[in-house]
This record gives sequence, C-alpha cells and structure tokens, in this order.
Amino acid sequence: MSASPFRLQKLISREAPEEEVPFTRQFAGQLFEKAPRELLEELDDDALLGITTSALKFIENRPADAILVRAYNPVQKRHGWEAPYSVLEICLTDRPFIVDSLRAALSRAGLRLHHFLHPIFSLQRDARGRLSKKNLGKADRAVAEAYECFLIERVANERLEELETHIRQVLEDVVLATGDYRVMKDKAEEVRNYLIDLELRHRELNTRDQPADIREYIEFLEWLNDDNFIFLGYREYHIANYKGVRTMRVVPENALGILSKLKGSTYFRPVPMSQISEDLRNRITGGPILLVTKSNAESTVHRPARMDYIGVKIFDGKGQAAGERRFLGLFTSKAHSTPVDGIPILRRKLKQMLGMDDAPEGSHDFKQMVSIFNSMPREELFWSSARQLHGDIHTIMSIEQERGVRLTVRPDPLKRGLAAMVIMPRERFNSEVRRRIQETLATKLEASHADYNLAIGEDEAQVRFHFFFTTDLSFDSIDLPSLDREVAEITRSWEDQLRERLRESRPDRAEARRLAGRFSGGFDEGYK
Repeated sequence: MSASPFRLQKLISREAPEEEVPFTRQFAGQLFEKAPRELLEELDDDALLGITTSALKFIENRPADAILVRAYNPVQKRHGWEAPYSVLEICLTDRPFIVDSLRAALSRAGLRLHHFLHPIFSLQRDARGRLSKKNLGKADRAVAEAYECFLIERVANERLEELETHIRQVLEDVVLATGDYRVMKDKAEEVRNYLIDLELRHRELNTRDQPADIREYIEFLEWLNDDNFIFLGYREYHIANYKGVRTMRVVPENALGILSKLKGSTYFRPVPMSQISEDLRNRITGGPILLVTKSNAESTVHRPARMDYIGVKIFDGKGQAAGERRFLGLFTSKAHSTPVDGIPILRRKLKQMLGMDDAPEGSHDFKQMVSIFNSMPREELFWSSARQLHGDIHTIMSIEQERGVRLTVRPDPLKRGLAAMVIMPRERFNSEVRRRIQETLATKLEASHADYNLAIGEDEAQVRFHFFFTTDLSFDSIDLPSLDREVAEITRSWEDQLRERLRESRPDRAEARRLAGRFSGGFDEGYK
C-alpha cells in the first residue's frame, strides 16, 4: 500500500509516546511537506514512520555548532523500515550551499541520488544540545537547522563510514566558507582600499602597471563584491627576512574560509626564496599587480568546478614585492552572464585589442572580433594579454575563411597547466571527435585533469574547443606542429580522405573536385 500523510499522522498517534505526539506529528508534517509524490507513492506507511522516528532520534542531541552525519542501510528489525536504498542523513545550523554541495559530493562519489528531503526546522535545545520536543518553531530561542535525508543507491556496509567521512569534510568546508563569508567580503573591500593607496604612489614603485591598470583593479574589486563572486577562502603570504634569510610564509591569523585549513601548506613555516622555483619566484616578485586565473583544486562548496583564483601583490614602502593577498572562490552566474564590456579588466583588454586593429567600429571585422572575444572562456580572457588575445582571435578569423583545423596551446601563468584551443569546421564536429581530441591531448600533455568549453562561431559554420589541461609538462617541451597534425587527422572524415586520394591520383584538380562531389555521398556507412 502506498503511503499517505494522513495515514502517517494516525500511525504517529498510535506509535509515539503520548506526550510527544503533537511534536512528532508536526515534525513529520514539515519533514514530508515538500516530499516528491514519487517518494510518497513508492514507500509504505511503515517506511515513512521509520524515516520520521529515525530522523528524530538522529537530531535528538546536537551540541552547538556540531555537524551530524550518518549513513546506514535500513533494516526492518533495527530501524523499523527497509528499502533498496542507503540513507544519508545530515543536520547542522542552516546556511547556504548545503543542498547543492552535498548533491555534488554524491555525484563525485559516483552515487546515484533517488530521493531526498531537505526541510528547515526551527528547533530549541538546552545547553547540552538536547532537543526540546514541546514545540516546533515557536520558541524564542529556536534556531534554524537544516536536516537532510538522501536516499541513494545501495552502498556496501563497509563503505558507509568512508561515505560519512567524505560528507563531513564537505560540510566542514561549507561551514568554513559561509561562516567567514562576510569577513572575506570585508577583506575584498580592504584590498580595494589598498589599491587606491597604491594608485596614489604607483610612480614610486618599480612596476609596469600604469594608473589606468590599477584603476581597473580597483573597480574589479568593487565588481566582485557586487554579487559577482562567491568567496570561499582568503589567505595572505608575506615575504620578509627570517634569521637573516629572505623567506615567504603564510600568515595564519589572517586565513579565512577554506584557506584557514593550514595543514599541509608549503608555506606554513618560512621557506627561503632561493628554494622556490624560478617560475614561481618571478611571478611572486614580478608581473601584474593583480592576477585572475583558475586554481587546480575543485570546489567542494556550491558547485564542482575548479575554483577561481585572485591574487593581489603586496608591496613594501620601497616598492618591492612583499607578498600576496589571495582569494579563492567561484564567479557567480550573474558574473558569467555579464558581457565582457561590463567587466573591469576585461573591458580594458577588449579596448586594447581592438586598438591594435584598423577595423572601423561597426564594421564586420570589428563586430566579429567583439563576438569572438565574448565567446572565449572568461578565465583565459583574464590571464591572457591583449596581444595574445588579438593573435588568437585573428587565428580564429583566418581559419574560418580557410575551413581548416588549427590547434593553439598556451601556458597558464601559475604554471599549473596548459590551455589549448582547437578550431574546426562545424561539419566535422561531433561528440566522438571531441572525446578523441580530448583524450589525445590529455595523453600527449600528460594531464591529470581536463576541462573544456564549446563555442560556436557567429555564422555557426565553425566550432571551437577551449581545453584546460592540468599538467606539470612545460610548454617548451611540446612538439606543437606534430600535435596540430594529429588533431587535424582526428577530425578528418572519410569524405576528406576520398578528396585527398582523388587529388593525388588526378592531375586535373577540377576533375578531382568533380569526382569527389559525385562519389562522396554514394557509399553507405558499412562500406566506409
């Protein structure tokens, strides 16, 4: 028999202790208030009663700020109900990002989610965290607590503890990020004020940055704080003399969010600058004042994507690099939907790039360059120079005319990987071609992880893949011409090969084209 909330209320009246019936009935009502109909139809009354009593027992004791996590396989004799699922329960003080972070965690663990409940309860507890069952949501000292119950594909008993540990770590990150969120936004404002001061004394500094660049950085920090960035972590690194040696170390007391977890940090103790790789040392002491790129670490909070990295150089009174202020987080959907001419730093790069061309404003080439710029991955726009972007965009425009295939590769400024762009005619594109290209590049570039974005040309005749490969392989060691040929070969169709063979066997190119047009569509897939 399928379950019904009405029958469940009658069962509670019969099964629960008399003094707890009103609270339990109210609790069950809120627990299943937004339950999907499929769940209520699938589970019988005993199962819903079992979920209710199990949930109440689970949240009965929760000391202040504690995170409760439990995973179990329901067994009739022990839990009063059973189902072909494993159950994951969590309870903690309500805050943003809990549901989406846990769903992403389950997906990373390869566990299919069948049903879930996620009510918010206003609960009152005593000093030891014991739940008061007198009322629900009416007490003056009630606190909003998130309870979630996930019914997932069956997990072996021996893996349940491992799942609990994984989920607890994710929730700890959620708590760290949300608990320090306001302070991290204040830090962004503090960094903005630092840049204002830097703008006033920039002429005294030994830096390539001009006042207009610093002004863009100032407005970029303002833009971040306008709901365009989800702050997940903040940390400072200082360069100073330690026992007569110039060293770099993290500043523990200033660490916030997920970056307050300092265990395992290379710079927890001072590291001599001489022991830091030359590339990293040059980036720390030179280059632009503000850098925006991607970290190699995937976010455990909100959505599973490589986190965005924003680093701002610290200068001492003599204008020498003295460290870095670092933010980790995720650009919001609002940020991703904002045209580039509305984003500080990017709008300036777009203007600089267009200034390198003679294309009149409003012309076809001008509009095409703006369109391509807008379609490129934001992270590449941030960490590429205007000149590099100008070259990439002209490559895209020239290939569009040639109808050919081209590969470009560029190193990430943090030396954490390589960005690759593959351009091809749309008729050569399909998911299998994309997969083969990605696998080939990942193997050749010795990548441990790959991300990609697909962009379609303005006239829809061309597609572009923008890959980022996490790798330790240096850019200088790549045989780019050979890799370019290999990628082009992957995209070649049977018809392409037929045309090539005909050109080889027919001196008259016009005849070769005629024969190719006549026969290219005349063979079935089995023959090909």
